Amino acid sequence: MELENFCRIMQLNEEAPQLLKKNWNDFISAWDGTLPEFVSIDFIKKYLPFLKTSHETEILERAQKVIDFCRTSKEAALYMFILYHGAFKLKLQLDPFMQSKVFGENEGIAYLIAALSSAPDIAGNCKKRGIPERYAEDALQWIGGTVDIYKLAHNGIAGHTLGQLYWLHHHIDGELYRIGRFEYLMHPLPEWAPLIFRNDAGVLAVLAAPGVKLNKDGLVVLKDEDAVSFIEEDGSFITGMPCSPDGFVRINERLTVDRREFKPVCAPWDLVPSIHIPGGLRMKWEDVLDSMKQAKEFFKRYCKREIPMIVCGSWILNPALEKFAPNGNMARFRKEVCCVPMIRWGNEGRDGMFFAFGRGDVDPTELDAVNSIQKVIQQIFAAEGTLRTGGMFVLTEDLDKLGNQYYRTTQKFLG
Repeated sequence: MELENFCRIMQLNEEAPQLLKKNWNDFISAWDGTLPEFVSIDFIKKYLPFLKTSHETEILERAQKVIDFCRTSKEAALYMFILYHGAFKLKLQLDPFMQSKVFGENEGIAYLIAALSSAPDIAGNCKKRGIPERYAEDALQWIGGTVDIYKLAHNGIAGHTLGQLYWLHHHIDGELYRIGRFEYLMHPLPEWAPLIFRNDAGVLAVLAAPGVKLNKDGLVVLKDEDAVSFIEEDGSFITGMPCSPDGFVRINERLTVDRREFKPVCAPWDLVPSIHIPGGLRMKWEDVLDSMKQAKEFFKRYCKREIPMIVCGSWILNPALEKFAPNGNMARFRKEVCCVPMIRWGNEGRDGMFFAFGRGDVDPTELDAVNSIQKVIQQIFAAEGTLRTGGMFVLTEDLDKLGNQYYRTTQKFLG
């Protein structure tokens, strides 16, 4: 099959041939020339219940149309194989050059079928590592949450966004696990995390990571900064800008930590998993805390690792949520953990819009707000002109103390 003809028939964008060229021979040699096994109603019916979505009937009806089309088109059969092989074997970011218009309004269902194709590989990872099968099943709930996000931006039609397909390879590779309400990605301490120390008396010292641009309020900005965080070392002493547990950097203050008394809470080789928050469910504090406690035991039992800390960087940790939705679950989460500044990645101040509206390419006030989080996002953007990401950490030795704003009202901080 010729690459150029394939791209033309599947109505891929003009950049697709050049981007596919590098891996084209690999795709052709790995494909057996038939419709992949996962492009079948029996396969979809087997795994669809684990999504825990209320849209099963619609998904099955639309999936049958995609399957019927793929049975009549060699190019469509290869396309579905490329989505699977490219995302989960070669680990390519397929969006946007692999978006195809041939499926019409069922385009998102084609991507949803490709997302479901990961299920056997996710189960295989758990089996290989001696992890109960229920964790593989629970991983698929994330796909269910993406269906709701897709519907927001596609006139209520069910589907999955191609740009989210890559995420599932973390499950396949044994880097990501769904444990209760949250997913946990395995890695060392991320670069955006602050420097965290604790002494024998339990006092914490938290210094902002170096090189972060900050405004006068101690929040992260991309430009026009009023200050830049720094770290200076002098023998046993380390100096920087202190962080408040509510997530603000005190830019006009300097804090010096004596490392003979204060020790880092984690080492470079420690596992410090980060929370990722699947859509589709509310975030009751009881479920949040239970998930973190389960995670501590999960990594100890199945990965033979003690985790000293759990971190998270997310739009739901936007400091403005405490002001505009102080009684909501997201604000409660912020209040119960130790919040820290989070690096911004240049998304034009629309952090979280994709997850709340299904798109992030316009001013949120231009869109219809039909639920509470959409309305809050509009209020924040109208008042502040930007949406932010925030960060947090929780020391696992503190998990049993959480629930009464421990880090803000009880825990002592140096400075």
